[in-house]
Amino acid sequence: MDTDRFEHAIALRDTGRVEEAMHELATLTESTPEPEEKATLLANESTCLVILGRHQEARRQLNLARLIAPRTQIHLYLDFADAGLHSDEGQWDKALGILDHLLKDYKELLLLAEHRGLSERIQLFRGTALRALARFREARTALEPCLRFQLSGDDEQHLLYNLGVCYENLGERERGKEALLGALKKGLKGSDAVSAHYYLGTIYSDERAYAKALMEYEWCLAHVEEGQIPKKHICEWLAGTARTLGMTEDAERYERLASG
Repeated sequence: MDTDRFEHAIALRDTGRVEEAMHELATLTESTPEPEEKATLLANESTCLVILGRHQEARRQLNLARLIAPRTQIHLYLDFADAGLHSDEGQWDKALGILDHLLKDYKELLLLAEHRGLSERIQLFRGTALRALARFREARTALEPCLRFQLSGDDEQHLLYNLGVCYENLGERERGKEALLGALKKGLKGSDAVSAHYYLGTIYSDERAYAKALMEYEWCLAHVEEGQIPKKHICEWLAGTARTLGMTEDAERYERLASG
């Protein structure tokens, strides 16, 4: 394999130029005769396809990588990619099953320094899966050790977000607030950001900091298309909070939006 071209393709993918990365990886795959290298390239193509939302094609490339891969440690990485694909398809239970299998069947291999990065990614991913499955106490146990890892910016954001959700659901609201604010400060975006602001709104409401709660819910409403919280639900919270603050006209407006 041409290592320089491979690293260039990964750099393209990691900087958002995913289509260009796909083209480079596909070209390398065609010109690489060695099965393990070809399987690695196909797995990376699969990752690009997941980013592009083309899950069926991603599954096909990953399955092809499995077929041609020799019986070496590459299967550890292919299985990890398989767990990632299941999570992107919303199948968190299947993803968790694969991660648990990796920790059991590759235990000795994952203790080696050369696989430390993957071992940490499995730990973080497993905690995320447990959080997604609402197994908050187990998720917290899995995620807290990850605070000691050297994480990328995106991974750190999502670690803090997931811990914040766990703490809030376990009644540790001060810790939840701190973690969620930390995730947002580090640049959390998209659906998780909407969820973080919503959780902060409920925390501030419980603290009777209603003006702060209103601001959080208003942020959620302004970004409702990015999240998964129903607009009706957000407007109901806005209406109740505005009425508590004596903002009758605003409360009525939000009630109309909730019923509209």
